[in-house]
Amino acid sequence: MGSGLHCISDSSFEIPLANPMSAWRTHGPFAFWIVENHRPNLLVELGTHNGFSYLAFCQKVSALGLPTRCFAVDSWQGDEHAGFYDNQVYEALKNHHDPRYGTFSRLLKTTFDEALNQFEDGSIDLLHIDGRHFYDDVKHDYETWTRKLSSRAIVLFHDTQVHERDFGVWKLWEEISA
Repeated sequence: MGSGLHCISDSSFEIPLANPMSAWRTHGPFAFWIVENHRPNLLVELGTHNGFSYLAFCQKVSALGLPTRCFAVDSWQGDEHAGFYDNQVYEALKNHHDPRYGTFSRLLKTTFDEALNQFEDGSIDLLHIDGRHFYDDVKHDYETWTRKLSSRAIVLFHDTQVHERDFGVWKLWEEISA
């Protein structure tokens, strides 16, 4: 084979330790693979809900013994697309997360804009944007967090293929991927 990254590795066949209901459930192998291959120094997820994707990222960081610092940013209140929920979602995530990943990972219960100043410009190597899915919201998140990206950053967007219920991630993806 030629040079470059291979999209399949042993990580592609690992099983997530946590398996809460999530649209991300089928992407667990990808979460493992990207952490293994990119080895980010700083990983930030905007919009965590019950934590499937974030816990998968953390699981791989832990398994590899990487020096990666991880942060999940969410208000844990929900929205029009995810539904609104009470503090039980956050508490369940915290109870699973803290004993396993608390040495290198933090759950930041705040808005994305309020969390912005907790990160240095040019510091984030892997940013997963999965917050409110309306066009204006995801565009705002992308534009405000762009200055925080390192020169080797990868940005992941969730729901780029959803064209219903006023989802606008696909529209932003169309604009910036060109």
